[in-house]
Amino acid sequence: MAFPMLFTFSATQTPWQTLIEGFSPAPLLTCVLTVCAMVATGFLVARRVGLHPAETALVTATHSGMGGAGDIAILTAADRMRLMPFAQIATRIGGGLTVALALVAAHTVGL
Repeated sequence: MAFPMLFTFSATQTPWQTLIEGFSPAPLLTCVLTVCAMVATGFLVARRVGLHPAETALVTATHSGMGGAGDIAILTAADRMRLMPFAQIATRIGGGLTVALALVAAHTVGL
C-alpha cells in the first residue's frame, strides 16, 4: 500500500499549473540553447588543449544532467562509462563554480 499512497499524495500535492508553465516554449528553448552552447564550447576548447573533442563535449554535457544520476544516464547512452571519473569531477567543480558565479552576478546586479 505504500507505493499507491505515495503516488496519490504526490499527484495531489504537485503544483500542476506551475509545472505546465515550465514547458512553455521560452524556458524549453533557453534550456536547449544553454546545453548546446556548453557542448559546443567543450568541443571547441578540447581541440585547443589537445583532448578528444567528442569525449570532452560529452563530459561537458554532464553539467546539465542533474548530478550523478544524470552523469550515468548521459554516459550510458553514449556508451562511455569509462569517462565517469571525469564527469563526476566536472559536475562537482563545474556546479560549484556555476553557483558561485551566479551568486556574484546576482549580488553585482543587486538581486
